[in-house]
Amino acid sequence: KLRELRWNYLAQDMMLIMGSSIPTIVSGNACSLINSFFFDANETGLKTRHIKWMNFIPIIYDDADSRHDTFKINEGLIRKIAIENAYTVYPLPEEYKNIHLPKINRFIELWGNEETSEPQITKFLEENSFILKMAFGATDIYAEKECIWQTEDKKPIRPDFFIKRPHRVDIVEFKLPTMKSSSIVGRENRESFCAQLNSYVAQTRTYANYFNDTNNRIWVKEKYGIDVYKPRRILIIGRRANFDREEWREIVADYNNFEVMTFDDLVDGVVAQFYHE
Repeated sequence: KLRELRWNYLAQDMMLIMGSSIPTIVSGNACSLINSFFFDANETGLKTRHIKWMNFIPIIYDDADSRHDTFKINEGLIRKIAIENAYTVYPLPEEYKNIHLPKINRFIELWGNEETSEPQITKFLEENSFILKMAFGATDIYAEKECIWQTEDKKPIRPDFFIKRPHRVDIVEFKLPTMKSSSIVGRENRESFCAQLNSYVAQTRTYANYFNDTNNRIWVKEKYGIDVYKPRRILIIGRRANFDREEWREIVADYNNFEVMTFDDLVDGVVAQFYHE
């Protein structure tokens, strides 16, 4: 599953063991897990468990007495562990590339699990803004800013991200990487986006309509300090395999200021910059 998601093995400064058995604890001895990752997969996709720090301390349990149970702990062993922990250095990367490449792996692990929701994805990207900044050459990002209509009685819009570039501000909207059906439907020479994609395109069109109104643009600039005019709407959805037919590029070209990217495109575009010479 890691290979399928194009998880970057070289990004991780770790001892990596594949297909190993379940770790066991030696009876009577204490041990620790520090900055350890455990990967598995099931029908919902990739499963990742990150244990930052965990101490295992042996106890003796005796329930032979019907009146009470007995627990015994080696106090000297606990003291020994405490001293060792005080001088153990939690491993942290120092170089910029080594700091950020593992975070991209965390991002892949997140959306590689089909149980992950859209808010979880956007929250991660808000907390790790370098991904969107590098992907779109942005100087700043603004997450989930509620924009109220000033001259029409409509429900406020709330784009996932405003991407501020040196010369413009664009809108990025995230949907899930798993699509319910083929991205393109229809007969030859009559192809169109599927209903799912068309609904998302309509959502971003509402964003464009909002910023066609001068009053709305002024309100957003005064409220959030974001100057948005004729924004390009970028929809990030699905995997590259969902858009393996050339027809989808022709369909996208029919829309003004609209672009479709996959999660693979987003990750590859960022990773490539770390290895650019």
